[in-house]
Amino acid sequence: MKSLYKSKIAVMALSVLLFTGCEKWIDTDLNTNPDVPSDVPMNLIVPSMELSMAYQIGGIRAVKTTNIYMQFLNGVARQSYGESNYILSATDVDDLWRRMYYQPMMDATRLIEKAGEQNSPHYAGVAKVCMALCLGTMTNLFGDIPYSDAFTGDQGGLQPVFDTQEQIYNSIGTLLDEAIADLGSTENILALKGDIIFNNNRSSWTRAAYALKARYALYRGDYAGALSGTASAFSPNDKFVMAFGTTDGEAGPMYQYATVSSYKNDVKMCATFIDKLLAVADPRLPFYAKTIGGNYVGSPAGSEEPDASALGVYNNKADAPVVLSSYAEMQFIRAECFLSQAVPDPDAAAAAYKAAVASSVLAVTGTANTGWLDTNINIETGATITLEKIIEQKYMAMYSTVVPYDDYRRTGYPSLTPVAGAGQIPERFPYPQTEISYNTNCPVVANTNQKLWIFD
Repeated sequence: MKSLYKSKIAVMALSVLLFTGCEKWIDTDLNTNPDVPSDVPMNLIVPSMELSMAYQIGGIRAVKTTNIYMQFLNGVARQSYGESNYILSATDVDDLWRRMYYQPMMDATRLIEKAGEQNSPHYAGVAKVCMALCLGTMTNLFGDIPYSDAFTGDQGGLQPVFDTQEQIYNSIGTLLDEAIADLGSTENILALKGDIIFNNNRSSWTRAAYALKARYALYRGDYAGALSGTASAFSPNDKFVMAFGTTDGEAGPMYQYATVSSYKNDVKMCATFIDKLLAVADPRLPFYAKTIGGNYVGSPAGSEEPDASALGVYNNKADAPVVLSSYAEMQFIRAECFLSQAVPDPDAAAAAYKAAVASSVLAVTGTANTGWLDTNINIETGATITLEKIIEQKYMAMYSTVVPYDDYRRTGYPSLTPVAGAGQIPERFPYPQTEISYNTNCPVVANTNQKLWIFD
């Protein structure tokens, strides 16, 4: 009996110890992984957002695929050969969709929320510019996409609704207007840090916001709005680019694909682009392409011809930057707007056209090449300038971006001959298989020849 009593006392004592003293001896951070912090400072989110954004926008799906469609490049093997014949499946685009939403767009959402909580609108301004660029890139490839319902998690359900492309464009406009106000705010607690694109320069981010306003206004046919945006955007010395490192592990996306990966021989320069450059002895050619056997040779679009020039140092170099926008793009926008507005100003269009090409040549080659410009570009006047000439030169300047694909679907220029037997050049990307399988709100797309609202 005494033994039983002593046992009860021992159990009671142990219970008291457990219930009253646990906080004194149990580590409250026992289940916290120090390598996966639950809260990340804003200055660490910024570079992650910027890097992932540039890597996807300038990478093998957005740039490589659309540059194959636009006959800058030709896929000669495996999946790239399929793309050169306009074969792009729902599973092929899963990675781009997933990475854009999970990485830069999620980072931008978190950054905007944290900036609001910490009364630091300068961070929100940067995040909103990046979100606008991500949305613009994605909607121009896919059409309707999730946004307003995309980042609510369990609260909004795991099958977000798709905003129409018109709604997305409205959201882009709102984001950029808010970004400009946020970046100019005089009430900001935490100074902007961590920015690896503009080195925490808010004025540069403001100019980038105006540049995107100009781009997306142009796509909507709002020439006055586009001209207004260009007026507050980049100066000749500005660059909206993401720089990369010199080692393979720090390299940009196209170098990773064309030089480092096991798919490095799957893509060559396309004959269409090379022939255009050769026809006028374009000084950008040695930077855009490498020689083969001492010559610049293009692989015919849609063929499996591997004996052609490889990509040049412009994008196939470890530290080659991803171009997100530029002064040249702004001048091409001005040229198109002056020519296309209700009361055309062809003289102003010709002047902007000349400035655009000169800026591109200088940016690519590092020299002015005045003689070539005088012979081939500066001969244009208000009487001779045309939309086709503007878009043709914009095509030459905006290589290795998604912009030429946007322009082609808007204007029909440059004039490209589709690959024989492959149908027409696709108007859009298919929706990813994961979205089709798991989100009942995903629209049904009959085929990739279905025009998008913004380009219809």
